[in-house]
Amino acid sequence: MLETITGMLRDGSVLRGMDKALSAALVAQGMSLVLEEGQTLFLEGDEATGFYIVKSGGLKATRLSSEGGEQLLAVFSPGDSIGEMGMFDNEPRSATITALRASSLLYWSRSAFFDFADENGAFYRHLLAVMARRLRDTNDALAARDFLPLAGQLARIMLRLGAGFGITTPDGSIRIVHKLTQAELAAMIGASRENVSRVLNDWKRKGIIAREDGLYRLIECGALQELSEG
Repeated sequence: MLETITGMLRDGSVLRGMDKALSAALVAQGMSLVLEEGQTLFLEGDEATGFYIVKSGGLKATRLSSEGGEQLLAVFSPGDSIGEMGMFDNEPRSATITALRASSLLYWSRSAFFDFADENGAFYRHLLAVMARRLRDTNDALAARDFLPLAGQLARIMLRLGAGFGITTPDGSIRIVHKLTQAELAAMIGASRENVSRVLNDWKRKGIIAREDGLYRLIECGALQELSEG
């Protein structure tokens, strides 16, 4: 069972590329945690006491906008890590994390995190590589926002959601098994709901995507990939 979990988690943002024996040792020290749908993991402004890796289910990161509304920042699927940055900067949580559906996670407290790192210097080296990759990803996202048209930015988000929450149907399309509003998609790329709506409706007319029972289905992933690459 531990080997299966480790194999899945090594694709996550913290354990990806880590030595197999090292990742297995870290996973063995993690504590299991279960959340029900709608349950909050932590709130924006809370003290960062540990970090998590998603084993199953899905979660979302949100924060309050200046107008008091909820802004969707990201979604997390199995293998993704949550909160590891807070282990280093001692800053409060920058977002609220809530379970989109019943979810299970592994948890490491701050003390357990640093005890393991102090005993395994290779873990620190690996984390430096993780932080460098995060910085590159952030730079890529900023570049996409600056240089990619709205359709390209939205295509990237849809493909990411399909990878994290998608189920391949018999006809080869990908059904995103989480209901998303146009406003949520717009918030993820910093666009207006009206502009996002126009792009989605255009894709529906062209048969690139479909919306059925409140769920999006990605029909032409190749077309979305081309858009996402500019």
